[in-house]
Amino acid sequence: MNTTHVPATTASSNLRSLAQSWAEWKRDVVTILRRDFREALDQISLDDVDWAAWLRFYLEGRTASAAVDRALERDL
Repeated sequence: MNTTHVPATTASSNLRSLAQSWAEWKRDVVTILRRDFREALDQISLDDVDWAAWLRFYLEGRTASAAVDRALERDL
């Protein structure tokens, strides 16, 4: 039986990298929303967004820009 063992330190650093990427991606989404909807959303913050609804776009591998386009149906 061939099993692959990932050292805990590697798994931990991979989770940290994923979390950091998620944090960066969320900041990018907020920046795009502020830029594209300056008149309505210039004061939006990370706490104002329902990230559970956006998570699927992140997991699909969409860029922050592509996620905003999809969420707002600008890519149709």
